[in-house]
Amino acid sequence: MKLLFLTVFLLALAALLQAQQDVTTLLFQNVKSKLSAAEKKSIATSLAFIPSGNKDQPFALDKDSKEYPFGATAYPTDLNGDGTEEIFVLFGNSYTSGNTGSSIAAFIRNAAGKYEMNLGFPGTLPDVLTTKNMGYPDLLIGGPGMEYPVFRWKGKIYDNFKSVKDADYEKLKKTSLEEVSKQYQAGLK
Repeated sequence: MKLLFLTVFLLALAALLQAQQDVTTLLFQNVKSKLSAAEKKSIATSLAFIPSGNKDQPFALDKDSKEYPFGATAYPTDLNGDGTEEIFVLFGNSYTSGNTGSSIAAFIRNAAGKYEMNLGFPGTLPDVLTTKNMGYPDLLIGGPGMEYPVFRWKGKIYDNFKSVKDADYEKLKKTSLEEVSKQYQAGLK
């Protein structure tokens, strides 16, 4: 009986480890990054996605939500120019993210060298503003509504700083995070 339990446990553990590897591979597929395999796995594990079994929308939140699969894209950057990557992940759909249709998470290395999740809420891919605090640029994150929240680096997290009215959005000096990530990746060897 103990042998049967141990066998079942080991098979379940192997399936879980394979699912985590699949999520990591899918998340960082076609992405140039300096992250180690362990750092990529840590980020993928923090997101807690599972494979959905859908080729075009490869992720799900859990086994009970596989009928609502979604995509996810990782965007490596070095926003503060210190040589250490920050990773943004845009993911989701209306099931995971409501009316916005996507969520945004940012992974920033802490003083202990571990990547911690920041943001982690429904929103669009940020615009990177020219204004900065503590070396990091302010981020404008869109979503439903008539105003755009601006998040400012507070030393350990990005926190809500102010809102920008829809009418003032076009006046801002900004670059899409997608473009920032493309430029960063193009500079990697």
